[in-house]
Amino acid sequence: MYDIPESERQRIRGAQAGPFVPLVDWEANPFADPPRSQPYDAELPLRGFASEKALADRVLARLEPWFVIDREVRGTHCCGKHLRVDAMLRPRNAQVWADPDVAFGVEFKQPPLQAGENAYTKWLAQAVDYTHVDWDNYGHRLIFTCPGAAAWLDTAPAPNPHADPNRRRDVHIAKRLAGQLNLGELVLRWSSGLTFLLNGENIWSERFDVSNGRSWKLRRKIGSR
Repeated sequence: MYDIPESERQRIRGAQAGPFVPLVDWEANPFADPPRSQPYDAELPLRGFASEKALADRVLARLEPWFVIDREVRGTHCCGKHLRVDAMLRPRNAQVWADPDVAFGVEFKQPPLQAGENAYTKWLAQAVDYTHVDWDNYGHRLIFTCPGAAAWLDTAPAPNPHADPNRRRDVHIAKRLAGQLNLGELVLRWSSGLTFLLNGENIWSERFDVSNGRSWKLRRKIGSR
């Protein structure tokens, strides 16, 4: 993982205006010293929001210092159907990313507490459809689901901030498969706050700023991998 200098970390912390407001009660402050609890990369479930819009509003407000956000972007699927994604994001400091024209979509979903296979697979299929859309003013882009679609496989009855879903083989495979389908995840990590993942790997996070985004161009892969 790319570790930024302390001076740069201070700048990132300063970009978060006002006092830190956690998205969930047990979230650690990603702008303070990192928590000593393990595992470091545990993901916290984004639950308890009144609606999908409420979830989107809270998450996007946290991301606004680093990204230019365009809500409710429309586009045309390759089959001709008109679709809409919740948001398109462009980094404000795009010059440090591998692709200065980088942008990606985010689709939010408020999963039921007992989401079944049908709901999970339908949402995943919807997100895959979005990767084949020519978005107005953006073209074709990677899509990130929030919360991470793979997190639906974690059916533990009680949220545990010390449980690392990445250690479960089925979740790990789901993350990798989603990445091959041009889908990433926007998740809340115990240690680093809001984090963009692709193939389970860190692209950007509140704590570390740009990581793999410095070397990965985040373009769709078509055909042979």
